[in-house]
Amino acid sequence: MTMRNDGLPGQVLHFCRRWDMLPAGGLLLCAVSGGRDSMALLHLLSRLAKEEGFQIAAAHFNHHLRSAADRDETFVRDWCVQRGITLAAGAGDVRDLARREGLSLEDAARRMRYEFLENAARELNAVRIATAHHREDNAETLLLHLIRGAGMQGLGGIAPVRGKIVRPLLQTGRGDIEQYISENHILFVEDETNQDTTFTRNRLRLEVLPQLEAMAPGASKRIAAAAELLREENEHLRREAEALLPGAEDGAVILPVPVLNQQDAVLRRRLVRGMGRKLGAELTSEQTKAVLSLKSGGYLDLPESLCAVRRPHQLILKKQPLSLPPLALREGTQVWGPWTITLERHTAPVESASDRVVLRDAGGALSAAAWDGTGRLAVENGSRTIKRLFADAGIPIERRGEHPAVLLEETPVAILGVAVDWKLRPETGEACLTVIFRRSEEGRTP
Repeated sequence: MTMRNDGLPGQVLHFCRRWDMLPAGGLLLCAVSGGRDSMALLHLLSRLAKEEGFQIAAAHFNHHLRSAADRDETFVRDWCVQRGITLAAGAGDVRDLARREGLSLEDAARRMRYEFLENAARELNAVRIATAHHREDNAETLLLHLIRGAGMQGLGGIAPVRGKIVRPLLQTGRGDIEQYISENHILFVEDETNQDTTFTRNRLRLEVLPQLEAMAPGASKRIAAAAELLREENEHLRREAEALLPGAEDGAVILPVPVLNQQDAVLRRRLVRGMGRKLGAELTSEQTKAVLSLKSGGYLDLPESLCAVRRPHQLILKKQPLSLPPLALREGTQVWGPWTITLERHTAPVESASDRVVLRDAGGALSAAAWDGTGRLAVENGSRTIKRLFADAGIPIERRGEHPAVLLEETPVAILGVAVDWKLRPETGEACLTVIFRRSEEGRTP
């Protein structure tokens, strides 16, 4: 049967061509739950496959959340067998994942489902994965993100294409899908949890959107259109920011301050978030604001072991070295993260150097540790906080993690390359301990 150029089939075909969803000569994997939307999509793609020159396969994931879950899997399996469609079937313990990861059942199910789809696509060598999200799903997603306080990216709703994932029905209304189901006598199964309004998305679909439609007929269509517009504008701004951003090198992104200052507030925020993404972190609006508020010399800890540093002419986001647990020192050589530490016994005087700490042997347990931001050391005329000693030595905040502390009975008595407690400086002829720190090139902080 030849595909008509009018009605739902023609509309979907036009949308698929616009977004290059149909892999000519390749395999498209259709995600199928057994419900009306996914069965309509599988039926429609099966028809399109013959005329557009691609292959079709189906994938069904059993979440084991409902008593009817096995029935749904059997239904999809039988439907595919009758039509000679390859089916990839999978299952998982969604409740267990939700419990272990602290996720809602919805989020855990989504994560497991998409992981299964990606794996199935690799095994079958599928070029695309099609899901049955439609126009009302997009409107629901925008509203859901809106009430959660999302920005422009979240308000863009569901993207037509995301990696291998394509959504051929994204501009198709639920009413059109139901009509297609009726006209083509397509069987499907009902998911009874779709009527459970304890789920936020169900409540939006069953209660909120109908009220919006009653107040303003066509509301869902206009909301979905707004999402598409926001997606396009968001993508434009993303490209604008990306063109200004340098790449990440040695775990750091360095942006010239003049480039930052030449932009308006919108692009400045995007530049900072883009810097974070290049280093694997998604910064919140508050974190982004805090980075932008840094003055020259400012420093800020960020998630994913990142920090932000503001210098007169640079804004830097960089990976921080992981904080190592304290290491009890013994005579000889030990490895501590990127450091090789050697403890030797001598008689003073011992030649000083930037890679070692020399202490009078006062007894007691010595250890190496990352400086925790606290402590004081005795100096010639009293004492100073270690923070002040770092500042006096001209060592910027972001590089202080490169200077380990030496502790005596868990109290700081020296900071490598900065200072040694005056009370523990050895006199000529006294027994002393030399702690030598050598760092591998791979462990150096950028």
